Parts: sequence; C-alpha cells; structure tokens
Amino acid sequence: MSNNYTGAAQLSFSDKSEQYEKTVNKNEISVIRTTYWALLNLGTHHVQERNDRKHVRISNFMALVYFAGSLLYLSFSILWDKWEWFFILSSLSLSSLLLLALNSIGKINASRVMFMVLMNFCLFLDALYVGPHAQGLNYFIISVVIPFLFFDMKHTRYIALGVVFPLLLIYAYEFVAPQFSVYNLSLDEQTILARLGVILQFLLMLIAVYQFVYYNKRAEEDLQSSNAQMVMQTSELTRSNADLEQFAYIISHDLKAPVRNISSFMSLLVSKHGNTMHPEAREFVDYSLSGSKRLERLIDDVLSYCRIGINLPKPVPVNLNEVVGTIRFELRDRLTAGNGKVNIVKELPVVNHVHSSLMYHVFQNLISNGLKFNKTGAPEVNINWTNSLNFYTFSISDNGIGISKDYSAVIFQMFKRLHNEKDYDGTGIGLAICKKIVEYYHGDVWFESEQGKGTTFYFTVRKF
Repeated sequence: MSNNYTGAAQLSFSDKSEQYEKTVNKNEISVIRTTYWALLNLGTHHVQERNDRKHVRISNFMALVYFAGSLLYLSFSILWDKWEWFFILSSLSLSSLLLLALNSIGKINASRVMFMVLMNFCLFLDALYVGPHAQGLNYFIISVVIPFLFFDMKHTRYIALGVVFPLLLIYAYEFVAPQFSVYNLSLDEQTILARLGVILQFLLMLIAVYQFVYYNKRAEEDLQSSNAQMVMQTSELTRSNADLEQFAYIISHDLKAPVRNISSFMSLLVSKHGNTMHPEAREFVDYSLSGSKRLERLIDDVLSYCRIGINLPKPVPVNLNEVVGTIRFELRDRLTAGNGKVNIVKELPVVNHVHSSLMYHVFQNLISNGLKFNKTGAPEVNINWTNSLNFYTFSISDNGIGISKDYSAVIFQMFKRLHNEKDYDGTGIGLAICKKIVEYYHGDVWFESEQGKGTTFYFTVRKF
C-alpha cells in the first residue's frame, strides 16, 4: 500500500515537472515570438497605407538578417585576430541597428536609404580588406535586389540609388583593390570565407525571393478579401437604399395623408365655427393647425433629404441663370413686399452633369435664408462664382443678421435650428439638404459670417 502510494506520488511529481518544463518552454517561445514580431513591426504605426507597412516590415527583416550574418563574420575576425576587419563588420551591424532605430521614430525613408548606402559601403570595404578570393563582391548581387524589396515602384529615386550605388562600387573595386592587397587575409582564410559566403549568399537570395513571393501572396489575399468585403458592402448598400426608398414611400403616403387630414379638418373647423368659438378653444385650434402644417412641411423636407440621389434622371447641362431666374419669379411677391433684391454679380455658368431640381433646391434654400434672416428692411442677396481647374465655386451673400462662428460645426446638421420658431419659421433641414446635394456632386459647402453684418455661403460643384 505504501509502495503504491510512493510510486503514485513520484509519478505525479514527474508529470508536474514535465508540465512545468513545457510551460516554461512555451513561455520562452512566446517571448521570442513576441520580440521578433515587435522588431518586425517597428515603425509600421507611422505609415497609413498597407503597402508601405509591408516595405517597412521587409526592411526590418533584412536588417535583422544582416545583423545576424555580420555577427557570424565577427566571430571569425575575433578568432583570427583581425581587428580592422572587426571594425568594418561592426559598422555593418550598427547600420542594421540604426535602420531599426530610425524606423521606430518614423524616419522610414531615411532609414532605408541610410542602410543601403552604409551596407553597400561596408560590403565594399569588407571585400577590399578580405581579398578577391573570398568573392565578397557576390553580396552586391543581393544589394541590387534589396531596393525593390524596400520601396514601392513609385519611389524611383530611392530604387535608382539602391541599384546604381553598388554597381559603381563593383566598378571601382578593380581600381582600388590593389591598394589593399597588403591587408588581405591568407589564401586559406579567404577560401573558408568563400565557401561560407556561397552558403550565406544563397540563403540571403532565398530569403529575398521568399519575402517577395510571401508579400505578393499576402497582397493577393488582401485584395481578394477586400473584393469580397466590397461585394458584401455593395449588397448591404443596395439593401439599405431599398429600405430608404420604402421609408420614403411610407412617409409620402402613409404618414403624410393623416397629417393632411388633420390640417384640412382644423382649417374647416376654423372656417365654419371660428367666429363662435371660445377664445381659448380658438387658440388651441390655431396651435393644432400650425403644428399640423409644420409637421407637413417637416415630412416634405425629410422626404426630400431621403430622396437625394435616388431615382434621378440622367444628369444634363444646367444653365444656372435660368434656375435663379425661376427662383426670382417665385419670390417676386416677397421681394416686392419686403423691398428685397436678388442680384447676379456675374453671369452664372452652364454646369454639366447635374440635375436642375437639385441645383434649384440649393440656390432656393440659400437665397430664401438670406432674405428671411434679415432685419435691414431692404434685404439683398448677391450671387457670384469663380472658376478653377476642377471646381466651380459659388458664393451667395446677404446683408442679414449673420451667424456666430460657434455654430459652424452644427449648422449643417438635420433639425438644427439657431432661432426660435416664433421669430423665424422653418424645419431646420434646409441646410442639411444643401450639404447632401453638394456632396453628391463631390463638392463642399461652408460659410463666412459676422453677426449683424451678413453671411456668405460658399459651395463647390466638381467639373466632370
């Protein structure tokens, strides 16, 4: 009984020891893997594009490879007591570490250019010192490939430098090498390095090819993933647009009809019994009538906002002078009663590939606001425009009450009203609709204003 217990205890202790060793080994491997990936990703957070991050990782990887290779040669320099050679190889190691350090602080391009120059120069000095039988110049074959791994093809200057510089050093070697013959290693030492170099050069070329193939495969996989995600997003967008159209249909038919009935019956009630109603009851009815009419306008505005860009006809050239002329005609009574003016400073252009209904809405809303938010007794709106390479920029200025700069971030949001409804009527959606229309044509909208001295709204329409 006792022996069985002792054996079980020993077995249990052995299992625990083995489990502990496995845990320690896993932790060590985990630390090594974490450190490797941390070094590999140095500086990637400083770049935005995925392709640029790929080149940064490759440069970090090659720096680690060259650092490890230089350490191998450093052991030979110490073993053979060649301290001048040790200094050259130390410089190569430091250039690898310097690349990692510069990448970590965001000096991405400078690190790679520095590494290519210093690495090639150190290899040049190494070949001069070691001697021709060591075949150190073969490393320059890999040096010519490295720029294409370090940089995207758009960086032609850096790639050209990385290719031309080692070729110039190979050419210069024939002239400079005789001057260093007194420092060359012995023939046996050079033979050892030549054999070792064949292996290392093969491994380096294999690593370079692997990096190229690996990241190209990753790029293809990312592209396929992006395409699949795009298909899903397109499907989701199609479904969302269908839901939006259905929502617009519900608003225009199912919601607008009862609101119109409320407004009609309230108006009928006032017309038939308004004179005989109790004053308080009449006040309540007027509030209800006003609210129902405002709700009807709000539904119309929400419907307009939702329908922007949906089921539009083919875009055509639109003469904006005719659009503003139509708006002037519609506002003629208001302009006459309020002594207002709408001026076109310079004849407006014919804008291609737009929709007259949407352009009408933008101009009508901004012109109406300029006339409405005005206490001068003679409201005036001036319309002007400028031409640039890719955009038309329109400005609509008024002499109204102005807008505080505090509202610049919210004025184009839906339902954002800056004034009490009793002072100025409206639903708070007009500018949001203008912004959505302008952005539909790849433009932008903003304003400049000073309280009490008027406002100028600017918007751009892209030329197609």
